[in-house]
Amino acid sequence: MMMISAIVAVALGLTPVTESKSPQLVEVDDKIAARIGKYEQLAGRDGKTRVRGFDRLGRAYDLSIDANGHVTGQVGNWEVTFDAADAV
Repeated sequence: MMMISAIVAVALGLTPVTESKSPQLVEVDDKIAARIGKYEQLAGRDGKTRVRGFDRLGRAYDLSIDANGHVTGQVGNWEVTFDAADAV
């Protein structure tokens, strides 16, 4: 499974990614990691990984990641969806 912190950083808008079908490399440094805050990671019965937490601004987030790297969820009032994969 890809790094959960990178997925959370993208979902929270903490990393510079653009809407594109081309792959983009995301790196999470200590500064970004501190802004992510604490989260809880759970394995669902449906095979999906759930990530829940609050960022440093107090926004709640709840993300679901399937085995193919498709991410869906809520960040505050926003709905997010994107695909993630390990760097090759």
